[in-house]
Amino acid sequence: MRAVRDILAECMRRERYGLIRPLWAEMDDETQEEVRWRADHLIRILADYGVQMVRAGEPAPAETPTGPTIVANQVYDHPDTTREVRVDAGKFSIVTIKGGETTVEQTFTMIDVMLNCGLVLSGDPAAKMIKDLGKQLAAATEIYRLNAAGMGGGK
Repeated sequence: MRAVRDILAECMRRERYGLIRPLWAEMDDETQEEVRWRADHLIRILADYGVQMVRAGEPAPAETPTGPTIVANQVYDHPDTTREVRVDAGKFSIVTIKGGETTVEQTFTMIDVMLNCGLVLSGDPAAKMIKDLGKQLAAATEIYRLNAAGMGGGK
């Protein structure tokens, strides 16, 4: 049975970077130990608040998210404006919410993102013509980091 600190360390790494290689099981012990130290630190902080982490048994099945929002951020220098990445009908959207009004900035699939990445990496001048491409690529990064790529279907 794995130690709680080891499980917490793996989860902290996955939360920060998403599911990346090397996977936890592929990492050497020295590299894992650096992340475990961060987990130890969090365990101590939690203990200061009277919270103790205890393994309660086998992992529970993951629940399906009930809402469309994947990530939300306040827009810099606009305290009344939020930008969200959402999933709807097999596609992803970047949505701005200002004063309760919602505006869809763009909608895309992960296939669109991959094609646009190819344009950027190949230096194709067409990439410069894609409106808000940086937002799209940033949204895709968050989608992958939060393990939500499968929610969009890829159509």
